[in-house]
Amino acid sequence: MVAEIQRQVVAVIPVNPQGEVLLQLRDDRPDLLYPGCWTFFGGAVEAGETPNEAIHRELVEELGTDLPVIFWMSYVCPARTVPGEAHTTKSVYFVGLDPARVPLQLHEGQAMAWFTREQALALELAFMQTPVLARFFAEGVDQVAKAGACAKFTGLRRLRRCSRKPGQRAGRR
Repeated sequence: MVAEIQRQVVAVIPVNPQGEVLLQLRDDRPDLLYPGCWTFFGGAVEAGETPNEAIHRELVEELGTDLPVIFWMSYVCPARTVPGEAHTTKSVYFVGLDPARVPLQLHEGQAMAWFTREQALALELAFMQTPVLARFFAEGVDQVAKAGACAKFTGLRRLRRCSRKPGQRAGRR
């Protein structure tokens, strides 16, 4: 019997001061899963990387900047898991981000856009992420507020103090 492949992927949910989330529109190419669909920014954890290292690398690759993310949750990704063949764990992060203070440049995908809760939840996100986003709006946005300086969206200098690693809870130290 062949051993089940273990994969890790990461994603980040940027949130602006109005409570909107930033999503990426995937390229519309036949060689991609979910072409032309909206999704979280992120990607695969490479060999020798931790999820925390991977999300920072993905942010630089996709948005041209590194952001001080906060770990929110991990879950088994149903879109990438096949029982007995592949088990994929997704680590999800978030960051309070004021786009007026932190310029972003899209390097991967067709587009990026800010969405209100209602707009975002009306989308069918790639990789079955819509229920994850619904959970984020139900509980994760509150964690942005509990993350102290991160909720103030004061720019990278203050936000860097708020970086969390997987397993650390947002909130007071």
